[in-house]
Order: sequence, then C-alpha cells, then structure tokens
Amino acid sequence: MARHEEIVERIAEELGRGEHGEAFTRFMSVRQVAARYGVSLVTAHKVVKRLKDQGLLTGDSTNAPRISAAARRQAGSGEAAGPRRLGMVITNIANPFFSRLCRHVQQAAAAGGYQVLMAGSQYDFAREKKAVESFLEIGVEGLLVVPGLDEACLGLYQQLLDRGQRLVFVSRQVEKVVADFVVADSFAGSAAVAGHLLSMGHESFGYIGFMRRMTRDARLSGFRSALLEEGVSLDADRIVNAEGGAVEHGRAAMARLLRGKNRPRAVFAFHDLLAIGAMQCCQERGIAVPEEVAIAGFDNLPESQVTSPPLTTVSYPVESMARLAVQCLLEDRTGGLSRRAAHRILLEPHLMVRRSTDPAAPAPQPAGAGQDVYEML
Repeated sequence: MARHEEIVERIAEELGRGEHGEAFTRFMSVRQVAARYGVSLVTAHKVVKRLKDQGLLTGDSTNAPRISAAARRQAGSGEAAGPRRLGMVITNIANPFFSRLCRHVQQAAAAGGYQVLMAGSQYDFAREKKAVESFLEIGVEGLLVVPGLDEACLGLYQQLLDRGQRLVFVSRQVEKVVADFVVADSFAGSAAVAGHLLSMGHESFGYIGFMRRMTRDARLSGFRSALLEEGVSLDADRIVNAEGGAVEHGRAAMARLLRGKNRPRAVFAFHDLLAIGAMQCCQERGIAVPEEVAIAGFDNLPESQVTSPPLTTVSYPVESMARLAVQCLLEDRTGGLSRRAAHRILLEPHLMVRRSTDPAAPAPQPAGAGQDVYEML
C-alpha cells in the first residue's frame, strides 16, 4: 500500500474517534500533516486531497480544510456506525401541508438508508438557527430546510454553504443564496388562478397574503401579473396580509376585505387554510360562495375537498418535491457544490377548479392529483 494511503486510513480512524475535533472544526494544514506524520509536502497534499475525496474533509482549500459530519461515523475503525441521519427544519410542523411534506421526506430518506430528524421554527429566527446548530452538533449528513422570513437567514445559510455543509431548500428558497432548491412554481400557479377567475367573468379582485415580512411573494406577483395582462388592476386596498397561516387568520383577513364599500367579487388566498378561513367569514355573514364572492387557495390540502363548497386550489406533486430534495441532498458532492451548478427545480402546478369559484365544477378529484412533472433549470 502506498505511504499516503496508509496515512489516509490512519487519519480516517482518528477522525472517527474524534481525535481531531468535532464536525466543521478546522483540520490540519498540509504542512501540519507533513510534520505530524513525517512525510513530504507532496505526500501530505495527496493525503488531504484523498480525505476530501472520501468526504471526510470539506472546503475548497487544502490549506485549511474542515472536518465533515460524515467523518464521525467511525470511518475505517471497524466499529458499528451509528444511524445515518439528515436534519429537516420547517416553519410550522402543525400545518397539514408541512406534515405531508415531512412524511414524504421520511419515506424518501428511508429508502436511501437515512433517518430524518425534524424541528419547527415557528418563523422565529432564533429557533431556526438553534435547530440548525443542534443538528450539526449531532452530526447529520445534510440539511433540508424550509427557511423562515427573517433577513438573517441569508447570512446563516450562506455561512453554512461556505463551510461545505450539504443543504437543500424545500418549498421556499432564500433569495441571493446559491443553493439547491425544490419549490412549486408559485408564479405560474397563481397566474392560472387569475386566468380562471377572469374566465368566470369577474372584474374585481382581492388577495389575502401570508405575512408582511414576506418581502417577495411569487403568488401575489403571478396573480397580479396575469390580471394586468388583461388590463385589470389589483388595487392596494384589496391586498391584505393575514399575519399568520391558520384558518382564523384567513377569517380575520377576509373580514378586512369586506369592510370596504366595494368588496371584491373574487378572492385568492396565499394558501388553502387562509382560503378556508375566508369562506367561513363569508358564510358567517350570509355571503354566498361563489355566487357573491368566489374564493380560491393554493396547495390542494385534503381539507380543500371537504369544504362546502369544495375549494378551488392549485396542486403540485408534494411527494416529488420530497423525493427530489432528498436526491439533491444525497447526490455525490466530491469537489463540493462549487464544482457544479446548483439544482433549481420548479414543480409544475395544476389548477383544480372546484365549486368555490365555479358552481358547475365536477366533484373534487383526489388530493395530490397534481401532475408529477418538474423542470430543472
């Protein structure tokens, strides 16, 4: 066996025992490796490069590499390795959409031999950061993240990527952070909602957004752009933010839309729970849906089929979202993300027209009937 291969095996065992520190701490420089193991700089350089090729070290420079999370799996020691784990941070684990997403992620990861640890941030950046740090301390091999809305997310995730951490954004990405992401094409789906409502002859519209902190709302952008293409404006006083994602937040937001003298004839909500709340608000006031106000949502939750009337919504393949995100995360990264372009995967949406916007619509289709189609850019 070549001398550098012997040293690689020795260091792998030492890394597995934690002799060189925890994951993401700095490893020795090439010069330090040469001095410690009594070899030339050329041999030491081969050792460090080989350790990086095996995924035991991360970083773009052989002068200051870092120890990877995988290095603590007793590499080469002959001891039984612990469970291979991924970490997943989501914003609201109680939301039925995220519950479904988590279930599919767990199934996809299990097929690859991984366990998934879950944590919810509740849109609190301190909790989000703490969850990420805790997962890394445990030694997860990668992170799946539904990021929150705080501007500090940009610095947090950019720092992780700079350190060589495996990371994939799911359902939502952080702008300006170049990382893999798998999301629904919200712009196209929302534009389809606008086109449908226009085809029903409606001329005045309202929109229920999620939170004021959401600086870029692709669903609002798609909805508004499609209306403008037909010469219809979405007035600022007909855009309200729910400041929460529960049914009661949608109910309160709809109440604000109804206070004006000229209430909108059709309302689109950021997601289904807000739309369901909007429907409840109308029903409590004796306002018929869709005869007096048409209402549509997004995400095609199972709940959208059993409302009265069933809710028009936008569907997309959540199972594919989970599977593709896990595939991106587990993809061989020898050389790091910087050696290839980030995967930007947009899942194709599918409009589900139901009786909350069209009285003549057929009975609801099964939940999750969105087309299993995606586009990789």
